[in-house]
Amino acid sequence: MVKVEVRLFANLREAAGTEVLFLEFTKPPTIADVLNEVVASTPALKRFLLTKGRFNERYKVLVGAEIVFPENFSRVLKEGRLAILPPVSGG
Repeated sequence: MVKVEVRLFANLREAAGTEVLFLEFTKPPTIADVLNEVVASTPALKRFLLTKGRFNERYKVLVGAEIVFPENFSRVLKEGRLAILPPVSGG
C-alpha cells in the first residue's frame, strides 16, 4: 500500500473538518488519482475543487515546494505528500 498525506488549508480545511487527509493506494498514484480520491472521500470539497468536472485552477497543488499545474497531474506522486492551497488575493 502507498500512503499519501494531503494537507488542506483555509476553506478546504473548514469544509473537510480536518487539515490532513490520509489516503491509501494499491500502487503509486498520479497526482490526478490523489485529487480524484480527495473529492471521492470528502464530497464537501467537490464544490471547491471541481468546476464543470475539471480541477478548479484557482486552487494550487504543491508537491514539496513545487506548484504542479493541471497539465502535469498525470505525473506519479513520489513524495507521499501534497498540499492543496486556496486562491489568495493580495493588495
